[in-house]
Amino acid sequence: MANFCAAPNCTIKSNRSASLFFRFPMDTERYQWVENCHGKDLEDKTPDQLNRHYRLCAKQFEPSVICKAVSDTDAICLAFVLA
Repeated sequence: MANFCAAPNCTIKSNRSASLFFRFPMDTERYQWVENCHGKDLEDKTPDQLNRHYRLCAKQFEPSVICKAVSDTDAICLAFVLA
């Protein structure tokens, strides 16, 4: 299944390509991610829905906040900064 970036105007998608994608966090930090995305369609999603079904590509993050890759399609980051 392909990952698609939830950031506005981003067309990055991946079928296990070299692009890293980040799941929305389950904690309160997810509110910052939704706000920074300016995606009104994300505001009504539950934490579980965001975490399971929505991703942001590495292009949306400052390289300095990406701390380690967990797998080919998920990584852990410290903060979301819409590039």
